[in-house]
Amino acid sequence: MSKISKKTISLTCAALVIAAIVTAFLLKGKKTTEYVAPIPTVTIAKPVTGTVEQSITISGYVEAKAMIPVVPFVSGTIKEYPARAGDYVKKDTVIAKIDDAPYRQQFLQAEAAYSGYKSTFERIETLYKSGATTQQNYDSSKAQFDAAKAQYDLAKLQMDYTIVKAPVSGTILIADQAVGSIGTTTQPLAVLADMNDLVVRLKVPEKYFDLFLTRRDQIKVKVIRPGMKGMYEDAVTSATIENIAPYISPESKNFQVVCRLENPGDRFKPGMFIKVETIYDSFENVPVMPVTTQKLDKSCYLYIEETNTVKYLDMKDAPNDGVNFVVPEEYKDSFFITDGQNSVFDGQKVRVLE
Repeated sequence: MSKISKKTISLTCAALVIAAIVTAFLLKGKKTTEYVAPIPTVTIAKPVTGTVEQSITISGYVEAKAMIPVVPFVSGTIKEYPARAGDYVKKDTVIAKIDDAPYRQQFLQAEAAYSGYKSTFERIETLYKSGATTQQNYDSSKAQFDAAKAQYDLAKLQMDYTIVKAPVSGTILIADQAVGSIGTTTQPLAVLADMNDLVVRLKVPEKYFDLFLTRRDQIKVKVIRPGMKGMYEDAVTSATIENIAPYISPESKNFQVVCRLENPGDRFKPGMFIKVETIYDSFENVPVMPVTTQKLDKSCYLYIEETNTVKYLDMKDAPNDGVNFVVPEEYKDSFFITDGQNSVFDGQKVRVLE
């Protein structure tokens, strides 16, 4: 290696040593600082007095408790059909008239046969009483007379059945036949229902079975027909539990609860979609806070004014109705953090936003 190269390497090493010494000196003289996180800002509020109702909401449909199909007992062409859906009819009101021509013919034939056998029987009966004929002739004539009378009564009954009447008083829900169509004994001419006796059959999940069974007398039922924004408000009425099925469907894992509407009025009709709110527990005039005060795990924080710190509270068991939750009586005058609770921890100092 040449003298020039050795000299160059020596100078480079000396320069690096000097740079390291200068850097160390500068770093030694510089002061280090610790990072201090800013104090979180929160908003607080005290509980207010309110009511919390714990409930289960289930959708369903309004039904008439009893829907009566009006089925004719004879078949034939419909000649008159005054029934109209929506009409209220009293018992024995004519729903339809079926062509009675074939039944009238049968009636006339039966009537003629009945008259002939009746005359014969009356004559033989007179002879029998006077001893002028045998017991056998009397019995044979009476049997023929009884059979003819039965045929006559049947023919008369069938002719009367051509006039189809309402079996009960009620509102006609369905009337989908017409004059000229064929009325049969297998298809209703109309369906009637008592519009003042409406029910809803709820399919309730199995997990609530014990709740409904043990608190049946305390449960309050509210039936809500959703309104239309800007047009009309929700229609609301109360209901009572009439029946709780003692059977759980193995397919759906539901059981049926039948509730009877107490005052259906004009806003509730069979077939309408409704929501049923079953209130099983109610807390009135208690301190409450909005559920937004709670975190996802249902915990919340108190603000301790004396120390400007927060205190963790586990409120997962506090009754709530989806809007508010019940605050324990011991905290009714305490401050709760309503905003900023997700960025604090137990015992942390905070600053209250005025």
